[in-house]
Amino acid sequence: MKRGVLAALLVATALGVVGCGATTPTSAALHEARDYGGTQPRAIRVERWRISNGDAVDVVLVRARFCGTSNGYTAPKVKGRCRPSQVSFVTRPGATAGGAVFFARGVAQMAAAAWKARHAFRIFPDIPNLLVRCKIPSGGGDTLAGLCEAKPSASREIAFLEHWPLSKPHGHRNTAGWVVTLDRSNRVVGVRGTGSTPPQAHS
Repeated sequence: MKRGVLAALLVATALGVVGCGATTPTSAALHEARDYGGTQPRAIRVERWRISNGDAVDVVLVRARFCGTSNGYTAPKVKGRCRPSQVSFVTRPGATAGGAVFFARGVAQMAAAAWKARHAFRIFPDIPNLLVRCKIPSGGGDTLAGLCEAKPSASREIAFLEHWPLSKPHGHRNTAGWVVTLDRSNRVVGVRGTGSTPPQAHS
């Protein structure tokens, strides 16, 4: 499901909390952020994907301060100040807890900026380090079932990688994609191919 549809889940959080108290992906993520010792948590994006094993998950990117926590992640201080950190919480629909991935400072913003560089990247999550099922265009309107991910590469780089076909086991799939280089203002300064030839090249 595309993030445009899931933007409504951010609104649904207020309705769930103020109304009947139902758990939403956002309310679950904010609760987990507080459990990790985070303060001033704020949901930035909500997306729904199918991860590599086929399970549907809700992914919420949260920004919070983790200053000297004893039961979770402690963010490094910059010039003596605790900077806000970004973390993604991955839960199954309706669940109240799941996995968490903490990002190095600026990585989530870099991935979001790099995601906008090409239309081909729309099949990828713009939240990094999330391996999801995707439909890879292969020409003539056809698609290949595969896996897609966005992940940090080198400094100031985000790699968008496709793995296909899904029918083959891990280690036997083709891998191809693009590496996006950004400057310190998160402007795209270069895009280069990596791996084998992506199916889109035959479109």
